[in-house]
This record gives sequence, structure tokens and C-alpha cells, in this order.
Amino acid sequence: MSEDQGIRYARKAVDASCLLLFRGSSCVCQVKNISASGILIEPIEDESINEIELNSVCILEIVVNDVFNLHVSSKVTRINDREIALHYISIPEEKQVALWQLLGDHVHEVETYGT
Repeated sequence: MSEDQGIRYARKAVDASCLLLFRGSSCVCQVKNISASGILIEPIEDESINEIELNSVCILEIVVNDVFNLHVSSKVTRINDREIALHYISIPEEKQVALWQLLGDHVHEVETYGT
């Protein structure tokens, strides 16, 4: 499903941290919510991300708990002074089941917007 169609996967609030890597810089972030297609993060150290723009490709190392972490490539879809929304470019096959389990009932739910 495409965001161009006004549909997106339901988001789930999680208590997790994330390391955002971009052009050799890194920034520690707090995860605000996560879905089957992307993530919303809030930088804790915002001085490291001044060069990030829409469509920038980043690497995320998402740490949810002792048994689940996720290393994904992603693209910036929205950015403001407090939050960055990213769309996953690829999820490693061995992490997909764990992500679906983390999302639980939210994995297949969709939301409509903009209509």
C-alpha cells in the first residue's frame, strides 16, 4: 500500500531507543511509534542531524529489548524540528517475523487519511 493512496499501516507506540546513522554521523533517538512500513523517531541529540533532508537514506539500529533489535535501511519521508518519519527500504528477512510479533494486531491494520 502506498501513502499516495491515503492508506498507511497502523502505528504502535513502543518504548524503544534507536541509533540513526547518516553520512558518517550518528544520533541517538527515542522511538515514538512503529509500523509494518516505517517508524517515527525523536532525536535526543539533534545537533548531529542538521544535514538530514527529505528522501535522505539512513540506517537505523532499533533496540526494543534484550532479545529484539532491528537494523534497517530507511528513507526520510517527513522531518521537522522535533521528529523524523522514515519508511523502511528493506527489512532483513530474519527480522521480519520478530517485527510482526512486536506489532501484534497492528501488523495488518491500516489507517486512511487525507480524504
